[in-house]
Amino acid sequence: MRRALLLGAVLVAACDHGHAMRVPTFGSVDPRGSGSPTPLTLSGGSDHWPAWLADGSAIVYSAERLDRPDRDWCLAFLPPSGGRITRTICENTLAGVDSTDTYQSAAPANDGRVLFARSSGRRGDAAATEQQARSRGLMVGSLRGPLDARQLFSIPFTVGAVTYTGLSQIDWAGPATIVYRADFLGLLCLVPVPNCPQAFVQSGLAIIRQSLDDPATREVLPGTDYASSAWVADDGGTLYYTLGGDSRVYRMDLATLGSSVVHDFGAAGIARDVQVRGTRLVAVVGGSAVSYGFNVSVATNIQIDSLGGDIRVVDLLAGTETSLAVPGLLFRHPALSPAGDRVVAESRSAGSWDLWLFEVP
Repeated sequence: MRRALLLGAVLVAACDHGHAMRVPTFGSVDPRGSGSPTPLTLSGGSDHWPAWLADGSAIVYSAERLDRPDRDWCLAFLPPSGGRITRTICENTLAGVDSTDTYQSAAPANDGRVLFARSSGRRGDAAATEQQARSRGLMVGSLRGPLDARQLFSIPFTVGAVTYTGLSQIDWAGPATIVYRADFLGLLCLVPVPNCPQAFVQSGLAIIRQSLDDPATREVLPGTDYASSAWVADDGGTLYYTLGGDSRVYRMDLATLGSSVVHDFGAAGIARDVQVRGTRLVAVVGGSAVSYGFNVSVATNIQIDSLGGDIRVVDLLAGTETSLAVPGLLFRHPALSPAGDRVVAESRSAGSWDLWLFEVP
């Protein structure tokens, strides 16, 4: 099922305390430059987790609202080539005024429902929103009208003997089944020394499948330990994924749970953030700041990926690779358009994250 939001969406209800959101208006983000790549957002705040509408007519992403005193992260919609923001979805309840509320990783179904991660934390502190949140959870709502979303489960959550403190890479694997990457999320020591420097890290620990309405059905999919990305194909029956420290992309039949290697980027480096449309695959590969290994402070394997890497596109029929590398820039979280001809991804510069658009050759 696609992560793209449906064009007919009006707004999402995203509050777990019984209030609907309203659509505010603010500013605009104009496209800069021409050709490929093209920067799409230069708003001053950070922009994350882009996705495409199902028909490719717009891009939706999580936008940091610097114009709001609570510094909320809202869902914003852009035309496919950039331009004026056409719609935003924000938390506008009285209860949300004194907190920073975040909506990320939207994953809609083709029937108009949408999954998304929600957190509410200390006002003005994005890191505290995740770590010291009053509430965090996975939500499901409708994009067809102003109906309140409901929380499927709270975060952290435990499966077997493992407690997961975050999740990402949310997707649908049928009308009543969801798949997501279960994560470690928090501060950890990067160097095992007294008074060690700490960094805010989110790293995959497994890929989990469950019934939409029953967390008791959670199962860790075999062979997905330390997964770095997860993507369910449009047929709902095929999972593409990557693993920490690994240059390969894997494919799993969700009916049989059998897996195989789809592509190996080899010496190009660690692969992550995979997406597939038809016979075209996109992933982030390599990068100067990506690393993987055992972290003694949390006693598990962690992948650090603070800046991203190069975007590579693979023709799965021919097995050929095309690099979309840009000198001086690294990228994360690419979103491949439904037609497979465009990629939007995050890149960091001047202290914030912006979105860039690539035309895929």
